[in-house]
Amino acid sequence: MEQREFQDRSVRESRNADVSGVIEEEFGKYLIKAGLLSGNSVARAFPKPPAKTQTMIADAVGETPAMAIEALKEILEERDRKRSGQRRLEGNSGTHVPSEREYTEALRQVRFTPAQVTMLRALSIAGKEGLTVGQLSQAAGHKSRGASLKSFKKVGLLIAEYLDLDLPETGSEENDGAAQILAFSHIENDDEPATWIMHEELRGAVRSEL
Repeated sequence: MEQREFQDRSVRESRNADVSGVIEEEFGKYLIKAGLLSGNSVARAFPKPPAKTQTMIADAVGETPAMAIEALKEILEERDRKRSGQRRLEGNSGTHVPSEREYTEALRQVRFTPAQVTMLRALSIAGKEGLTVGQLSQAAGHKSRGASLKSFKKVGLLIAEYLDLDLPETGSEENDGAAQILAFSHIENDDEPATWIMHEELRGAVRSEL
């Protein structure tokens, strides 16, 4: 069974494919599996545990499994460089916002609590109007704003870890780097509480995946 994930797509390619001597190696946020497939050296990258699924991200071939792994690493590095260069700079917070495709991949792989999913959905529905921490707390069923804020920031941290994002510089206890991965804080006036407005790219991903 240890070769099950590695063989997933191989079975569709050839039901008689024989994978042997599987090598596993962690590479950043990826888990690489390499071995011989019908006489060819193949390496494939999957999300590293504890990701929810083991969907293949990329693959490569080489003269040997080791060479296939090195070729795959180059592909993955180029993939990450390209993604990083395409991220939008959010003027309100200075955060480099991932694309909707990146957010979608993260939502498919990261495990969230039911309360965290509820907060993401509520904030996406709020759209450009946003929600205060108190409103987020009420939506998630938390007894305190502190618990809600902690859970909200945890979501941002999990997504940042999965996408290998650098956290923005901390602004305050509420408006910290992890939270800014999800949204930016907006203050209409000093008499009103700040509202969190979810990044447009994440709104699209939440609405399609959650």
